[in-house]
Amino acid sequence: MIVGCFNKRIRVITVFLIIFTLSLIIFPSYTSAQDPKRDYGAATTTTLQRMLDAWDKGPFCASCHKLSYPLPPEKSFNTSVLTREPRSVAIDMEPNLERLTYDAGRDVGAFYSPSGDRIVWVTDRLGNWTIWSMNPDGSDKKLITPNDVISGWPSWSPDGKEIAYWSWDIMSGTGDIWTMKVDGSAKVKLTTDGSFKGPPMWSPRGDRIAYTSNLTGNIEVYVINIDGNDNRQITTGHSPKYSVETRVTWHPDGERLYYQALTFPIPERTYTIIPGDVAFVEIFMINVDAGYEYNLTPKLHENVRSVSPDGEKMACISLRSNNYGVWIMNADGTDQTRLTWDGFGDRAPHFSPDSQKIVYWSTAHANQPDIWMINQDGSGKTRLTTSLYQDVYPSWSPDGKKIIFESDRAGNFDIWQKTLDEPIKVNLDYETWATPGSVNKASLTVKLNDPNNEIELQKIALRPDWETEEHYIDYSESLPTTLTNSNDARVFTLNIDIPKDVELGYHFYDVRVEYSEVVNKVSSQTRIYDSTGGDLEIDHYDRTKCAELNKIINDELTEVHKKKINESIAQGEFSAEMVEPLKGYLDFLVKPEAEYFLKANDEYYKAVQLRRSGRYSEAVNRFKGIEDILVGQEPELDEANNNGIMIVYALIPLAAIVIAVTLIIRRRKAD
Repeated sequence: MIVGCFNKRIRVITVFLIIFTLSLIIFPSYTSAQDPKRDYGAATTTTLQRMLDAWDKGPFCASCHKLSYPLPPEKSFNTSVLTREPRSVAIDMEPNLERLTYDAGRDVGAFYSPSGDRIVWVTDRLGNWTIWSMNPDGSDKKLITPNDVISGWPSWSPDGKEIAYWSWDIMSGTGDIWTMKVDGSAKVKLTTDGSFKGPPMWSPRGDRIAYTSNLTGNIEVYVINIDGNDNRQITTGHSPKYSVETRVTWHPDGERLYYQALTFPIPERTYTIIPGDVAFVEIFMINVDAGYEYNLTPKLHENVRSVSPDGEKMACISLRSNNYGVWIMNADGTDQTRLTWDGFGDRAPHFSPDSQKIVYWSTAHANQPDIWMINQDGSGKTRLTTSLYQDVYPSWSPDGKKIIFESDRAGNFDIWQKTLDEPIKVNLDYETWATPGSVNKASLTVKLNDPNNEIELQKIALRPDWETEEHYIDYSESLPTTLTNSNDARVFTLNIDIPKDVELGYHFYDVRVEYSEVVNKVSSQTRIYDSTGGDLEIDHYDRTKCAELNKIINDELTEVHKKKINESIAQGEFSAEMVEPLKGYLDFLVKPEAEYFLKANDEYYKAVQLRRSGRYSEAVNRFKGIEDILVGQEPELDEANNNGIMIVYALIPLAAIVIAVTLIIRRRKAD
């Protein structure tokens, strides 16, 4: 009886195993996480969060508004946010380019004095925006306005002995125009009404200052004598739909003044010359003494930026160029001619001291803000800077040989300087990666730019940015020496000692070469070549390897993700709670061939957390493990997974048959 029951039970189990085996072949099993009927929109696991959010569809910012010009803001700035942002890309050494400011604050709005012996600029390095001055080589930096108020928009007097500026008292909420000596002494408050005011501009005659104010409710143009007397409003009659832009520009004669009047919104049934324009920004010229004024650009969208020193031409930017382009016209508004036409956006043109060239910044190259130069007749268009960062708002030195501008290539905005007429060419080559406490061997090469020159090299020095601004390391043992032709070159080997306690990351270095031109075998006055580069990365091996592997693996995971997203969008099928057709992508995630992708993604997150916590050796090992998961191309991995699954499915029924046969044999032996 017992044996019969046992045999019956064996037969039932055998039939069940066969049926179950067949069902595995016909209906493949899924885990709860792989259930194809799951509501994908209801919940998203941590593993998928990075992928589902990686749509590359962030908020759009119009290109013309992506670069704010913080000079100065309407309220004070908190010093706690003045930390330097790390750069992720090395900066190659551009020729004849020198960094003048190194502080972690933002340095903007730099202008040479009329004699060229000082530079003033505005910075928030102390919390509030304040005005500073320095020598043209960046030395002798001095704070010249108090830190308890916001100050900005410095304007030199024609003789270079005084500076007019705007100041905003944070406590009282009042703004006024002041003057001071170059060293910051003898401050005089010219206006006392406390209204909000625009940038002051010192007259070329030296006797008065123009500015804008909202004292009457509209922003109007005012002129005041430098002793504070005869403060006159010289523009009137603007309706509430009009306001005068907070910028005025003098003609070199000191009598004519240019300003912009804004009309926004455009009145109904008013014709716009520029298709799709939403505002008129018209350039007006007014004679301050005679009182007459003219609208030079009626119903257009313009901004005057510079009048040529000879008084003949005016440079402005205009939306008639599709995007802002540089235009030139006569001082009376006639003969309006476009100089730039690339359509990418050109800004802030400034005439050279000889009135022949114009420097400006533009996004003409790969939508990247760079400094450009062009002749006033439209020829000789030249890109002067080539970094991957923002180089903006240039101005000239009085001799026309140098250009200063703002750049964030060091992580925050600093003042940089470009020399245009350097007789020598200098390049520094070395391994761009080093560890703390090591010694880097660098090769410095000096050549002639002009084959007709003869140059005597007198001194070579280098200053890494971990040294003070005044401390240069001297490498002049083999000097002096002379370069006599264009094929002549001098190569110097420099040893750079990396401190053990140096800050990790990218570092800048300054190269200084002292030389003189030789004429009739007589050396002229010594000149100094200064240039700044920033492609030296100092880091620990494991930390650097982490960054390298992180990028490689992130790129691979992103590539698979984007490919599957695009395939899903092409199918055009929507899933629950999804605003994009992602059903096909989510179907991929629950298939067996996606297991390697999900596993690699999980491991990637673990590696990133190790890296963030400073456990670089462990993170490197984790990243290498992910590389093993991702070995080969995605299709090969898919095929391998599919083949493995098919083999498993093929072996299951075979195993069931073996088990069934074994049980039958045992039963017969028992009988």
